[in-house]
Amino acid sequence: MKLLLFLLLLGSSIDITAQKTIFVRVYDFHGNKIGKGNVYAATDSSLQLGKDSATKTFAVSKIGSIKTKRSAGNNILIGSIVGGTSLAIAGAASADPEDEILGYTAGEGAAAGLVTGAVVGAAVGGITILFKNSKTFLINGDATNWKTFQSFVTIKKE
Repeated sequence: MKLLLFLLLLGSSIDITAQKTIFVRVYDFHGNKIGKGNVYAATDSSLQLGKDSATKTFAVSKIGSIKTKRSAGNNILIGSIVGGTSLAIAGAASADPEDEILGYTAGEGAAAGLVTGAVVGAAVGGITILFKNSKTFLINGDATNWKTFQSFVTIKKE
């Protein structure tokens, strides 16, 4: 039994890492977003992105620029969802309608927590944008610029 427990603990402590995926947004020459997803492959002539179970391939000659990581709005949205949900639950759980000074119902506490948490969470999400460190690669269909992006993807996946 002790051996089984030891092996279980040993097995759970081993660091098993697969290749890291890099999320990118792909834009055409006019700055319009034409795709987004995790980089599956960056060959000499194309970029293959995957999102969920679907993949999409983009020819290098059609790529204007590539931005890494998610947009700033994503940070704000996630922050507001987490903050709003957390404070809504806390507001509902701490409700005490019998309190003479600050008595409120569970619904009122949840609503107040949702609004307050969403605002605070959005602010925190906005602050995290400063530490995002996303990169923009101007490709413009050029093979030299594409090689720079390819080397970036190779380094990040290792």
